Amino acid sequence: MEGCALRECLVIYVDAALDKNGRAGCGLAVFIRGRALYTESFGFAHDGGSAQLEAHVCAAALDLAAARWPLHRVIVRTDCAPVVRSRCPSSDSFRAAVHEVRERCRRGHRVVRYVSRKANPAHELAREGLKSLLKQTLLVAA
Repeated sequence: MEGCALRECLVIYVDAALDKNGRAGCGLAVFIRGRALYTESFGFAHDGGSAQLEAHVCAAALDLAAARWPLHRVIVRTDCAPVVRSRCPSSDSFRAAVHEVRERCRRGHRVVRYVSRKANPAHELAREGLKSLLKQTLLVAA
């Protein structure tokens, strides 16, 4: 990115919802100049904890930004405070997930910041992703 002017800033809101049976939903909302550019929600199986899942979602959002909008500055916003604020993550799996996020931030003009759940437009998308997975499970079982 050296020598080329960066375009304006993208804000990517992310969230994840996890149920007690290891089913997860993910929501992602990309904004530029306060307007939605891209949204997505989906469900999948997840074996780890919720903070680890949120860290993986942040890392995936950083990868998406690098691939689709490489010349933009990026702020990823999550409502999972441990992903943003943990100095010494408690478990090995969470430590590895937070390390993934920090490594991706070092590659360019990308940061991860905290946002309240109430102000996170991806929160409802994550719930929709989890609901879609539950519907698929019910259809397969029927």
